[in-house]
Amino acid sequence: MKKNTNIALLLLLLNIIFVSPAMSHQAYTDTGLIKPGASLKLVAKQFAFTEGASADKYGNVLFTDQPNNKIWKYDTNGELTVFMENTLRSNGTYFDGKGNLISCADERNQLVSISPSKKITVLVKDYNGHILNGPNDCWVNQ
Repeated sequence: MKKNTNIALLLLLLNIIFVSPAMSHQAYTDTGLIKPGASLKLVAKQFAFTEGASADKYGNVLFTDQPNNKIWKYDTNGELTVFMENTLRSNGTYFDGKGNLISCADERNQLVSISPSKKITVLVKDYNGHILNGPNDCWVNQ
């Protein structure tokens, strides 16, 4: 349970940092998410709008830069790379039990699965004949 809690806190912190870079170090420390005395490190700032941070089973964190239509990977060694381009404007993400990245893809208002080999499979394209209305966040019940 401790590992899951640590990953959840890391994801929350990454969402705060990527979305709100102007927040001060003290403000982050005051949340209790950063150990007193620890320092923040700016990893990159070329993103337009980040969203959907999710950790894989190895601890790598993937997140979307939705307007730029990319999914980025921040690995456990601290290396930042583009995981995938042309992601159907992926937004919120979550890993399923098979290692697929489930993504809310608002380019066509769909829920998709992205395999580790980057194959996209549409999971949901409509509900009772109606398209989804801007899917944003998802959670997988495993």
